Amino acid sequence: MTGGNAKIIPDDMSFREWCESLARDGLLVDGKPFTLKTRPTLTFLYDLIPTHAEEAAGRMFVVQKGAQMGLTVWEMLADLYMSLKWTPLAIGLYLPDRSLAAHKSSYRFLKIVRTVPAAYDRMVTQESPAGGVKKAGEGNVLTRVIGESLLLFLWTSGAVTTESHPLDVVSFDEVQGMTPDDVDRTRERMSASAIKFTLALSTPKWPDADINFWFKLGTQHKFFTHCAACGEGHVLAEHWPECVAFDAELDDYRYVCPGCGAPIDDTQAGEWVATVPDAKIISVQLSQILSPTITASEMMLAWQTAVTSAQKQNFYIRKLGLPYADPDQIPVNLAILNQCAEEGRRAGVVWKDSGKGTFMGIDQMGAFNVAIIKERLKDGRQAVIHVEAIYDDDPFRRCDVLMDDYDVVVCVVEILPNYNDAKRFAGRHRGRVFLVNYADLKDDMLAWGDAVVSKADRKTAIDERDRYTVTLHQYKCMQVSMARFVKRACLFPDPDALKQPVKEKGRTVKQAICREMVFLHLTKVALVVEKDAKTRKYRPKVVKVGIDPHFAYANMLCDVAWARAHGTTTFMIPEGKTVTDVQDKVKERMPGLPEQVVDAIKLPVAGEVCGRCQNYDAEGCRCALRKFTVKLNDPGCPLFLPAKEEAGDA
Repeated sequence: MTGGNAKIIPDDMSFREWCESLARDGLLVDGKPFTLKTRPTLTFLYDLIPTHAEEAAGRMFVVQKGAQMGLTVWEMLADLYMSLKWTPLAIGLYLPDRSLAAHKSSYRFLKIVRTVPAAYDRMVTQESPAGGVKKAGEGNVLTRVIGESLLLFLWTSGAVTTESHPLDVVSFDEVQGMTPDDVDRTRERMSASAIKFTLALSTPKWPDADINFWFKLGTQHKFFTHCAACGEGHVLAEHWPECVAFDAELDDYRYVCPGCGAPIDDTQAGEWVATVPDAKIISVQLSQILSPTITASEMMLAWQTAVTSAQKQNFYIRKLGLPYADPDQIPVNLAILNQCAEEGRRAGVVWKDSGKGTFMGIDQMGAFNVAIIKERLKDGRQAVIHVEAIYDDDPFRRCDVLMDDYDVVVCVVEILPNYNDAKRFAGRHRGRVFLVNYADLKDDMLAWGDAVVSKADRKTAIDERDRYTVTLHQYKCMQVSMARFVKRACLFPDPDALKQPVKEKGRTVKQAICREMVFLHLTKVALVVEKDAKTRKYRPKVVKVGIDPHFAYANMLCDVAWARAHGTTTFMIPEGKTVTDVQDKVKERMPGLPEQVVDAIKLPVAGEVCGRCQNYDAEGCRCALRKFTVKLNDPGCPLFLPAKEEAGDA
């Protein structure tokens, strides 16, 4: 064994040169000899890896690829090269979950290392403090030690694994299963390093999400296949399926030039071009069209059998290396929202500083809430009258102000992540604020927590009960909420008229919040049906596309608040001094309500509240006669009977 820091890779040997020398010495990948001779397009990526650590400092390389393109091998060999040449080094090889990390270490990485004698020798032996060497074994499945370098096989789904290890290099595989926040948080592990080098690769999934998010921040290198007939170069994946045609003489499909239609015999004949050359991140896109083992006929067969949205997406992401979103999966786009704004202009919808009898939805995060407030138009449609992004250590203080300024009759707010703050907010507006839980409701879209009082509730003091909650089936609620925009049942004021300060990447800028944030968020929600990996059953799912669309969730919760008054048997009676005053307000807010229903509205006699009725069950907070939940101060009904002691006093 060559001891400690002794060099086993010459200073001037590049990564590609090292890999080619290993190939001559018998390097095996998945049991097969390694070679780049049939994949000339990949030599560009092998030349990207810096030869010296100083060249890697602060850099990030991103690869958006089709499946089975040999890029995981590229990543593992690069990590091995750096661990040997830049020793001592700490490298974190990250995957979305623990099982994938363990599999990569045991069944892919270790098999490669066993065919690289210099690396394997340093893995299974260690220098003894007394001199010489001693056997050390192959190491833990998640921790491989090679000489003085440490390679940790980790995962981004656990907070500890992303934040507890100081690293010099982070290497992400299968970024499709990671959010941009996961990647950012993990890269912080390199804060104390002088190298701070990042590799990231994956098949994409959604536009502007996972690996496509990082790809678009980079140089966006694409391979332009050269046409010998017309001399033009084309990115064939971007011209699918026009880049394939059936050749009668061959009795098979073949690639053709999208420009002139001439046959293309070698899709790897061409050049790499940086379409955004000034970007700091180096990003590359690869499709299976560039693979020597996948024919045009195989590609066309896969395309012809892609019928459903899921199959089409699978073809684009795994075959073409391109993100894909079926319009049926993302129900709302900017054109639809602009039409809702135009309808709002015709209906006279404007931004307001105050309101009466409105509804609010709040999506809450740490020191950041977003709120949407709506009122009912005379024709029954929704009108958005205020939206706000609230940045504060206690954002619910501002929500208190909104509750009062807009006379919010029902507000629905996420219960997490700040449960205590949300609970206190609901307590300050008892009966008007409902906290949200999510569940897979089989038959219903939502279930109000005050509809049924359980035995446990009856044994709990009134002030401590979570009575004002609502349980939602997230997919069904979001589906109905998005459909309102499609049907022009929810209208916006001028999206450019309301300007607010918004925080972007650490700085505060003033922008048209509806146009720049609300509209953006509403277009970043996908409604999909995916197979559950554990149960193997198909389940509907709400997917966040690229960003966390807070305003889309606030809008959904506002619609749930709306359903409390207009979509259930609950009826929110406006205040008024006389019966006629109340009835006029009801007819104004709910045009078309049957006259007999309006005539049935009466003002309660002063003091006639449920808490003073003989039928009030204080232990269960129920009306013992009519068998439903009531509050102490709910107005008495026609069956009101004064409590016996009060009747005696009278």
